[in-house]
Amino acid sequence: MQRHDRVPSQALWQIPPRATRHDEPRVLIADDDLEATRAICLALEDAEFTVRAVHTGLDAVSLARKWRPGVVLLDLMMPLGDGWEAAEAIRAIDLSMLLIAHTSRTDPEDLTRAQRTGFNGYFVKPTELDGMIAVLRDYFSTREGESDHASVRVR
Repeated sequence: MQRHDRVPSQALWQIPPRATRHDEPRVLIADDDLEATRAICLALEDAEFTVRAVHTGLDAVSLARKWRPGVVLLDLMMPLGDGWEAAEAIRAIDLSMLLIAHTSRTDPEDLTRAQRTGFNGYFVKPTELDGMIAVLRDYFSTREGESDHASVRVR
C-alpha cells in the first residue's frame, strides 16, 4: 500500500466571477456534524455574513436552488447525497457560486476529485476560521464579473 501525503489545510483554484444578486453576503453550510456547523455559523454571522445551514446533500441542493447563496461550504461525507453529488448538482444550477469542500479527508485523491467535481476550494477540518473568513470576504468584495481565474492559493 502506497503512503499518501496530506493535502494542504486550505487550497483554492479557479475562483468564479461573483454574480451580484443580493446585497447580503450569503453563505450556505452543508454538514451533518451539528456542533461543527453551529460553531461555523456563529463565526460567520459574527463576521457579518448571512448564513443558512443544512445537514444533507439533498437539502444543500434544494436550498442552493431556492436561496442562491454566493458561497456553499460542503462536507464531503453527508447522508442523502454526499458533498460530491451535491457539488455536481449545485454546479449545474449556477456556475458563479463559490463551492468549497469542507472536510476532514486529507487524501490527495480527494483534493483531485474535488477539482474534477466542480469545487473551487478545499478546506481541511479543523479549519482556521480567520483564514476561511478572509477568503469569503475576498470573494464577496470583488465586483460583479471580476474574478481571479488563474489564482491558486495553498496554505
